[in-house]
Amino acid sequence: MLRNRVRSRSRAIGLFSDAALNINFVPISGASPSLDSRITFTRSSTATYINSAGVISNAAINEPRFDYDPTTLSLKGLLIEGQRTNLLLQSAALSTQSVTVSATSYTLSFYGTGTITLSGAFSGALNGSGAFPTRSTLTFTPTSGTLTLTVTGTVQNAQLEVGAFPTSYIPTTTTASTRSADIASMTGTNFSSWYNQVEGTLYLQAQCISAVTSQTYLGIDNNSANNFICVRTSPSSTTFDRAQVTDGGVTQAALGASGYVATAINKYAFAYKTNDFARSINNSAISADASGTIPDVNQMFIGSERGSSILNGHILRISYYPSRLSNEKLKAITS
Repeated sequence: MLRNRVRSRSRAIGLFSDAALNINFVPISGASPSLDSRITFTRSSTATYINSAGVISNAAINEPRFDYDPTTLSLKGLLIEGQRTNLLLQSAALSTQSVTVSATSYTLSFYGTGTITLSGAFSGALNGSGAFPTRSTLTFTPTSGTLTLTVTGTVQNAQLEVGAFPTSYIPTTTTASTRSADIASMTGTNFSSWYNQVEGTLYLQAQCISAVTSQTYLGIDNNSANNFICVRTSPSSTTFDRAQVTDGGVTQAALGASGYVATAINKYAFAYKTNDFARSINNSAISADASGTIPDVNQMFIGSERGSSILNGHILRISYYPSRLSNEKLKAITS
């Protein structure tokens, strides 16, 4: 068994040995994770995450969050989330209260065995199924008006947020509280020192917590929507991801591929040079395009496109090869 693990690790190291950029947010050795010094990370608020002991912990302003599974205690990777606001007050131990809502999607969540009964702008109930780490959630669309939340039993770390899925817990006291978006980027020589403007291959290992909205895993651009290379989800289907290249405002390639598993950890490889694009997910069949040009770019955003279309999920690994790898190797590195 140990010999098999050693062979597997050696094979993984060999596959990535010629990468010009190789950032692993889940260290193979079991070492504590850290942010590569070339990455600029900002978030203008505090935020919570699950620490290595499986406990909800607070991250300071501009502190990246390396999130762990609360049950297995395994490292999940760098957590990237968009901005959200918890509309409930005194969220740690919720009591009955009312909030003003509009006709859009909301998600209610909490830990505990109690019940939150909704009335007014929406009728329904969310029944708790256990203490932390068991989180009960309900996504619904109310009418505009006043929503009353009647609490019975134990309801802890409750959250009501605009959106079609729950995000990390946002503690509140006497007022609603907002968690700002996580923004991670590489610019200047931190980017240009490893990037080839003519051709390249991106490798990405990541997990999207919910695939119901358009979200970006990785975006490379020149601070313009007219020139970019990205890997993102599509809002039209939870089983369809794509890699896209736009040059001079014109889409050059937009490759979908089979093999994507919604909300799971997926491995992506996207290779490109002029008139030669290819992509594979999880060792799936190659998706290709034989026509298109490559834009000049100068920065990379991890988990967003210039701070928008933000991923709500985890980044485990990013690698970049300064050449267009063969289709065989695209499949090999995503197996």
